Amino acid sequence: MPNFIIIEQSQYQRMPWKNGLGETLEIQRHDDESGLRFRISQAAVVEDGIFSDFSGLHRTLVLLSGEGMTLEHKSETGCQINKLDSPLDIARFSGGDTTYATLKNGKIEDLNIMVRERDTQAKVEACAAPCSLLLSNSDTLFSGFYACEEAVLDINGDDAVTIKTHSMVIFSQNAKATLTQGRGVLVGITKLD
Repeated sequence: MPNFIIIEQSQYQRMPWKNGLGETLEIQRHDDESGLRFRISQAAVVEDGIFSDFSGLHRTLVLLSGEGMTLEHKSETGCQINKLDSPLDIARFSGGDTTYATLKNGKIEDLNIMVRERDTQAKVEACAAPCSLLLSNSDTLFSGFYACEEAVLDINGDDAVTIKTHSMVIFSQNAKATLTQGRGVLVGITKLD
């Protein structure tokens, strides 16, 4: 039995943004008795504007394509700026912040990882071949690799697997992989201690 599955972009669920200003492609979502535990999605931002309020969630945003954007986050404790200038640049911020996006030069695409702040954490890393991917342990709720371009993974020392652009490889427990071609984003979601 394979210890991974591949979900292609055509299988993602199209969802309207909470603020009604666009839509997202939902890749993975996990809800429990307390509500949303985590969500991974891909979206295009086509104009400057305010982000939806996701109080109680921590957000990690990865620039996938485009010339970049600046995020300004305002909260009770102050202001924070993230500049995403190149593909695979990462911003981390509270979903409850008032966040305003200013595009550098037109549309961008991003990968958005949201986790419930009180009991869940996300480890998000940009990866470029060649590199080893450390995938999961007993506290892992989700372990996956998002290919921002066509990529090749050697999983558990078996034959190489080609991953299409904008596809997500979801790993089961104890998988080991080596990225031998391409670039992408390694996402690990775990329980907080």
